[in-house]
Amino acid sequence: MQWFIRLANTINDSLWQANCPLCKRPTDGILCKDCDRQITAYQSPNFLQIDYPISPETPLYSWGIYDGALKRAIAACKYDNHPEIMAAIAIKIAETWKRSPDAQFLKKSFKKSLVIPIPLHPNKLKSRGFNQAEILARHFCKSANLPCNSQLLQRTKDTKAQMQTKTKQEREANLAKAFIVPSNRHSHQRDVILFDDIYTTGATIREAIATLAASNITVQGVIVLSRPQFKNY
Repeated sequence: MQWFIRLANTINDSLWQANCPLCKRPTDGILCKDCDRQITAYQSPNFLQIDYPISPETPLYSWGIYDGALKRAIAACKYDNHPEIMAAIAIKIAETWKRSPDAQFLKKSFKKSLVIPIPLHPNKLKSRGFNQAEILARHFCKSANLPCNSQLLQRTKDTKAQMQTKTKQEREANLAKAFIVPSNRHSHQRDVILFDDIYTTGATIREAIATLAASNITVQGVIVLSRPQFKNY
């Protein structure tokens, strides 16, 4: 896979050059200690988000608050071609998942849940070169010992960014029928966990849940890297 080769090369280059992708200062790993500390400062106090649930049946877990150093790190990954940042942060999410009491029920009940990253449309994937949600999901799964499938859900509608929409109706129309479960990709897996980088209005997640439900696949939970601290949607 092209994105994986690029990620491996980028990580390798980062280790050899020993430069932090965010501040360009020398580092022994992917991120320097100072940038790593600044990102960690935006970790959410609670992993389970109870103030803005997706639905009563679908818990939302968010590692961080979409602000400050974490927001800048996500932007650097997506727009400055630094997928290795997501690989580093995914380990943080996995460690939180493994030790969080909030996640115990989901971990015990669905030990073999399949993790599905929210896909990009092929046009955007070609332009960016990688899907940051897939990188997060794969590195999270490697650390959390969960299976990951990036092909079970596919995006067929080249939607505009949700931040460019102004109303709830416009957001829903933008994402209507944006995803499919390909007939040749149907799985015997009936319980899945969705994974994404940013949770804002929840419209993307809800459309993905509805698409999977139409194929008798139940989303048992959603994990995201970050979400805004305060919402007025």
